Amino acid sequence: MPLLFLAIALTSVSIGSWCNRNVRGFLPDDLPRPGRKQHRRPIPLAGVLLAPAVIAALASGGHWLAATAALLAAAIGFVDDWHKERQRDFDWRLKGAVLALAAALIAGAVFLPWRTPGSFALTWVLCFVLINATNFLDNTDGVATALAAVALLLGGGGEAPWLGCGAAAAAFLPWNWPRPRLFLGDSGAFLFGVALATMTTTRLADGWQTLLPVALLLGDFAQVITARLILGVAPWVGDRRHLTHIVQNLGLSRSLVAPLFALVAAALIAAGAR
Repeated sequence: MPLLFLAIALTSVSIGSWCNRNVRGFLPDDLPRPGRKQHRRPIPLAGVLLAPAVIAALASGGHWLAATAALLAAAIGFVDDWHKERQRDFDWRLKGAVLALAAALIAGAVFLPWRTPGSFALTWVLCFVLINATNFLDNTDGVATALAAVALLLGGGGEAPWLGCGAAAAAFLPWNWPRPRLFLGDSGAFLFGVALATMTTTRLADGWQTLLPVALLLGDFAQVITARLILGVAPWVGDRRHLTHIVQNLGLSRSLVAPLFALVAAALIAAGAR
């Protein structure tokens, strides 16, 4: 079954990127700019091309609410990606509302809000954080893609939906690292954020080790938001204070950041399995 979703992702990205390059440029570009951007040429934000594989994988496991959440998240991310190419600000309130709805759909599949409102609220917060945390770490070549692939392939207990979503992430990795030709963009990062949030929340009953596959995402999100609040910076304004930037400032080559984070995530998953 994972091979099916791997094939869907490979086909979608291959055909979509070829059409974008040779027929019509329908994908937004991430333009090189001073500051946080480190690439020297426009690179297409192509994560939306993974939507068929990720949504189909979620639906194949009966996670229909999560599949709907993935569709919503990918769509709002794609709109935001287009705004970025035009260097226009997208209404963060609208984006936040759509992502909050996506998180509610995922949480609602586990806890009914009118029966267990406390559990639903905590799960909703976790889902909202994971969706955004995945996007937060999509700031260095291959990191978010590699983390999603490792977490979903190794941390989902071998269940088909997570293997399928992980296969889609693995399929995108050659385009995204070590010499990126395509970026996930908000659309692709939100897609994998929904998949990771769904996997995590549906396995919460297994114990605290359920959080280990996404520990790096949660840790980075927590320290970045804390730093921004202390410094009086808006939490949604990007900067270079992420864990990925810290290890680069310590001397690690940019191309080695994704393998390092993937190895750490795999080690955490292995530790939790003991």
